[in-house]
Amino acid sequence: MGKRKKPQTGLGTPVVIENEGGLDVVRSDEGKEIRYTKDYGLGADVHSQFIEVNVLVKNNLSVFEYRRSFGTDWNSVNKAKSWIVAMLTEHAKPPVDLSAGLHYTIESTSSYHQILVTAWGGFPSIVNPTLARAGKKKTDIIDAQTLALSDLTGVWPTSYIPRIEAVELRMLVDERRYCIHNATRISNRINNSLLRLGINVSNEGSVSKNSELRNRIEEMLGGAKPQSDDDTIPAPPSIPDDVRCIFKADYEEYDRFRKSADEYFDRILEKIYSMKWETGDGEISGEEMMKLLTSAPGIGNQTAVLWLSRVITPRRFPNAKALAAYCGCDPSVKVSAGKVTSTVKRGGRTDLHSALCMAASNLMRRHSEPFGMFGYNIAMQTGVWKKGVSALARKLAVAMYYMALYNKPFSYESYTMITEPDVMNISIECLVKLNPSFKRYMRHLISNNITDTKQLVHKYYICELTGMKGLGKNFFALTKDFISDQKKYKKLLEEMTTDENCNA
Repeated sequence: MGKRKKPQTGLGTPVVIENEGGLDVVRSDEGKEIRYTKDYGLGADVHSQFIEVNVLVKNNLSVFEYRRSFGTDWNSVNKAKSWIVAMLTEHAKPPVDLSAGLHYTIESTSSYHQILVTAWGGFPSIVNPTLARAGKKKTDIIDAQTLALSDLTGVWPTSYIPRIEAVELRMLVDERRYCIHNATRISNRINNSLLRLGINVSNEGSVSKNSELRNRIEEMLGGAKPQSDDDTIPAPPSIPDDVRCIFKADYEEYDRFRKSADEYFDRILEKIYSMKWETGDGEISGEEMMKLLTSAPGIGNQTAVLWLSRVITPRRFPNAKALAAYCGCDPSVKVSAGKVTSTVKRGGRTDLHSALCMAASNLMRRHSEPFGMFGYNIAMQTGVWKKGVSALARKLAVAMYYMALYNKPFSYESYTMITEPDVMNISIECLVKLNPSFKRYMRHLISNNITDTKQLVHKYYICELTGMKGLGKNFFALTKDFISDQKKYKKLLEEMTTDENCNA
């Protein structure tokens, strides 16, 4: 049986590979701490009417379980906390230190768990119920016991609990989104009602936002009859008298929701400006933070407001990747037999993800600055617009994280990936000889006055290749390969006999 040592792994544990029966068996002779047990475990299964509390108390080498049910009113929740402290004080050996507050694990059951977090404080781990389930058998006692065991073994990290000012801000943001949602719903309803009457004006614009179109509809509600431009064609249908009241009520309701949304946005800005916002090493005013975030390309006031209301502080995330996952911009890979079998997007905050994707999509449509070019080129290389949007949305999320963390406005100086690279300058004819796959595109490139690779790469980075006829996603993949693998092309050039066409 042969042995060979492998270099240190990323975890710092020496790995020995032994050959047994023709198979390599990986062994690690040095242990590594992967989990520790806490001094006690506390789990609570929260419902609308009662709370099932389970406490696991260490008593030397044994673990004892104590459980009791409590109501969900304020007094009962505080009595539950007093009972927990009493159980830990009386039975824990060695004694536990409760001066910093309790640590506990609970499920995120709608908003019922909020009263418990408010009353108990401390260090809660709030877990998705689908992740906390132990097995098929389910009772309230089993759920509380499972949560207590998770708390004892430290399976779930401590959850971030925002301060009360941040909770107020989130409520204002959510209420504004509710008003906008209802205004959009009513606008769609007006358009649908017009279609049911045979009146199609949707091709002219929004029946609520297009002022000229809305004025025309309101004139019809006042009794005006639409006229036909051609005497040989009957006049378009009008809105019947009996249903005009429906449209008038819908428009009044639409205006009310839009007005409320605007008023809430003013309140949101006032709230943000009145708060102090954390950076990596201090605090800044709300006005400074808004200016900071909106300095990023494509990020306006509404996206910055939503980002602040959800993220609150960059300190709550250990790194930029964690923030990207929170925004739903970090792919999760599935690995089987050492190979990546699939990639899926994590859930994250869907509203924040949508806002970042919208900002990214707008940048890509303009592609007049480096970030927009970056996303646009990815979309052209893959032939999938959404891939470019997702990649750029992640870059925006990471950029905003570092801007807030280091209290610095956005700058392209840190982004080398958008700098046009220095490539070997050879003629297109020579490039075809090095890689025959370019042959089918040579005629299209030369007809557009692209005669050498320097011009090709420059046009690629400023996104001027997209409108050229005959260049598809395969061409973009070839161009990307040429840019990223200069060593291969230089080696091919050296091996090829000198040709006058190889000098641009």
